[in-house]
Amino acid sequence: MNWRGDGRWWNFWLVQAVICYVAYEIFEWARGQVQGSRAASIIHARHIISVERFLHIFHEARAEHWILPCAPICNVATVSALQSNTIKFLNIYYGLMHFVVPPLVLIYLYLFHFQRYRLWRNTAGFMLAISMLGFWLYPVLPPRLLPVHFGFFDASHFGGIGPIGQAEAGPNANAYAAMPSLHIGWSTWCVFAALPVMRNRLMKVLLILHPIITAVAVVVTANHFILDGVGGLVNLGLAYLVARAVTSVPADEAGRPEKPSTAAGTASGDRTTTAPRAP
Repeated sequence: MNWRGDGRWWNFWLVQAVICYVAYEIFEWARGQVQGSRAASIIHARHIISVERFLHIFHEARAEHWILPCAPICNVATVSALQSNTIKFLNIYYGLMHFVVPPLVLIYLYLFHFQRYRLWRNTAGFMLAISMLGFWLYPVLPPRLLPVHFGFFDASHFGGIGPIGQAEAGPNANAYAAMPSLHIGWSTWCVFAALPVMRNRLMKVLLILHPIITAVAVVVTANHFILDGVGGLVNLGLAYLVARAVTSVPADEAGRPEKPSTAAGTASGDRTTTAPRAP
């Protein structure tokens, strides 16, 4: 019996998909409306650099230099193929996985662990809201857009997928939306949301590697400071606490729409068809 044929099940899934899509579209629009001034974003970037130097963690420029020894002044045409392809891969990963992995995690939770789905969906939503406050109150210029004497090269010149590195373009763009880092926040969110219930070892390893590769990518490509990433983790923690306070987490999946295979099987006396086994 194919449980996907039940209209109620798919209607509920469609509602969830629309909620997530609309929430993100509102976030995209609002992010563009709260853009601060370039002068303020440079001042705040200087503040972050000062704090990182005090904490002895200002290593972003050095990390970029490991891949691009020519930074901060590089001729893309003369950079070695290995260096160019490495930066391009990180650009692609940075720009693509941010929009691929979180939706896949939500779908996984919805299908196999619905009792966790609502909590972590709400956590992601509150992360958007909290990050908006950060973008509004504390605009920060990404390292790659700082004046050259700061030692950074704009790695977006190596290309990627679509408008990667072009946060300063578009109708709802906000080039100064760097603190907190949603790339770090959401990639870590994926681990906390799915790892405890995931069975497949390979998938677990890939999931753990996701925030690590993301962190390397955002730093080496000079899209974020290290403290931006710390801000992303704080954002995740605060959003989780708020979501936990307002979300009722059932002990089982009683609140999940019943799959037709179960209902039909019970009514006919046939053997009940269960949901697909979670990977």
